[in-house]
Amino acid sequence: MKMAWLAGRDAAWADELDFVGPRVRTAPWAWAVLLFALLACTWTWYQVERLDADMRDAQQVLKRLERAKHQEHIDALAKTQSSAKGGGAVSLSLERARHAAQLAQYLAYPWLTTLEQVEASAQAEQAVMLSFSLDLATLGAQADSAPEVHVEAAIKDDDAALRWAHAQGPTAQLLKREKLAAPFVTALGSYEWRAQASWAGAQP
Repeated sequence: MKMAWLAGRDAAWADELDFVGPRVRTAPWAWAVLLFALLACTWTWYQVERLDADMRDAQQVLKRLERAKHQEHIDALAKTQSSAKGGGAVSLSLERARHAAQLAQYLAYPWLTTLEQVEASAQAEQAVMLSFSLDLATLGAQADSAPEVHVEAAIKDDDAALRWAHAQGPTAQLLKREKLAAPFVTALGSYEWRAQASWAGAQP
């Protein structure tokens, strides 16, 4: 009888043990903050990747232009040597002269200086670059022509947009500014606006 009572008491004691512990409910706002942080990180990463791809594209264009210039030089040298052997001087056709002049303008354009200026102005005004493009169709169209440069960045407010556009140089124009479809927050603050600026040629 005593053994049965002890066995029953041990079983009741074991049933009262709670190895799981009380459930802790996560507040809905905590999940919302986590989701917002993930979205902000994803957006920032996407924009950085996009700017990096644009800069790589510009560098690839420069490399192709350098190779084309080298090939142009080899072709011109071979033609000159061939003409010398034939005893006559051969002049470049109008089309080849135009192409050579356009290629010279491509190579003479300060690509790296322009990219460094855009990056420096973004850092100075705490802007986040969204896009960078050059209208190469306008370069070489005529003598001393320069390409149109278009840049877009996320900025904090209207004043920051004006300062950022002004930092691009004296001929830069602020084309427009509008609300971002997906505002985000970084260590530098909240970014709710997008601004676009443009100018022709390299800035002094």
